[in-house]
Amino acid sequence: MEVLIIPIGFFLWYLAYEAKPINNDEATCIWEEENFVKRTKLLHILRKNF
Repeated sequence: MEVLIIPIGFFLWYLAYEAKPINNDEATCIWEEENFVKRTKLLHILRKNF
């Protein structure tokens, strides 16, 4: 029985892994914009101090 269950489990895991969401969704874009703004603010502060 294990001979059948293990390959089926790997196949289902593969299907679930391939069905993960795309990284370019709206929430990711907003998060990247916020982090970009934070990084630029930090760079401006560092450049003013040096």
